[in-house]
This record gives sequence, structure tokens and C-alpha cells, in this order.
Amino acid sequence: MNERPQPHRLKLLVSGAAFVILCLGLTLLLLPNPWAIVAGVALGAAGGAGAYGLMHGRELSLQQRATEVRSEQQELQKQLGSLDQTIRGRSQQLPPSTQGQLRMMVVGLEEIVERWSSLDRVPEHQEGVRRTVERQLPQTLEVFLQLPDAEKPQHASEFKSQVSLLAEAVAKTRDRVVRQDLHALRTNRWLLEESLTDTDEKRFRDQGL
Repeated sequence: MNERPQPHRLKLLVSGAAFVILCLGLTLLLLPNPWAIVAGVALGAAGGAGAYGLMHGRELSLQQRATEVRSEQQELQKQLGSLDQTIRGRSQQLPPSTQGQLRMMVVGLEEIVERWSSLDRVPEHQEGVRRTVERQLPQTLEVFLQLPDAEKPQHASEFKSQVSLLAEAVAKTRDRVVRQDLHALRTNRWLLEESLTDTDEKRFRDQGL
């Protein structure tokens, strides 16, 4: 009950302060002109209304972004849940050394998604995470899992290499996000670069798959 009035009270205080400052300032500046008070009130009212409007607009913008963040988080979490089911359900078809890496990758991505709003200042990394969840990791799994079982051992080495690259990129990004080290994210683009490069799919296809 007490949380909602706070932003409204703050907006009223700021707009009131703007009114008083502008009104007094112009009135004192124009005195002894008989229209000084009228001009001061008019300017103060305009300034107060403008300050209120700006703060209200900012509040609406923040609320809209919070809604977008929740929606993005839910969609990414849903896709990560699907990936986790695939990894666990088809673990017998995956090289043993990659199973733990893949599960830890999903956990790391989940932790990044939980802190999604903290990446607002590095939107290119948000896009990198999104591409990893929606495209890169699912494609890497799909290409390998679609191979006939008899051919999987032949291509296991390449698959393990690609999983290791992605796992390392996710781990580094996750560590920086948890520590809120945005400078390191800006200067080191591990996950972003991996998500932009379909090397796993390209190499499998180069081998006629």
C-alpha cells in the first residue's frame, strides 16, 4: 500500500520545486514590473508541468523496459529448459566428455539470463547470448545428434572442440556478468564472437554432412 505513492510523491516534490524556483527567479528578475508575479507564476507552472511530464515519461519507459526484460527472460529460460531436456534425454548419443560441459553451459546461460537487465548497457552481449541460446547451441547439438550413430565417433572430435569453445565463452561471460564487470565484457567479446560464427555447422557440412 505504501510503495505505489512514493514515485508520485517524488514527482510532485520535483515539479513543485521547479515551480517555486522558476516562479521566484523570474518574479525577482522582473520586479518592480507589475506583471512580474503573473509572469513568474506562468513560467513556474510550465516548468513544474514539464518536470512532472519528464519524470512520468521516464517512469513509463522504465516500466516498459522491465516488462520487456521479463518477457525476454521467460522466452530464453523456456528455450534453455528445452535444451537441458535434449542434453539429458539424449546423453547416450553424446560423447561423455561433452555431457558435463553442455549441462554447465546451460547453467551458466541461465545465470546470465537471471541477470538480463544488467546487460542493458552492453546490448551487443545480450544479442550474443540470445544467438547462443536460440541458434548456436541448438544447431551444434542438432547437427551432431542427426548423424547416424555409426558416424558419430568419426566426428566426435570436431563436436567436442566446438562444445569446448562455446563452454569457455559462456563461462567467461557468466563470470563477468555475475561480477558486473561491464568493462571486461566490452573489451573481451568471447561469447559474442562465438555466437556470430557458425563454425561447427560449417565444418560438419564441409565434410559432406
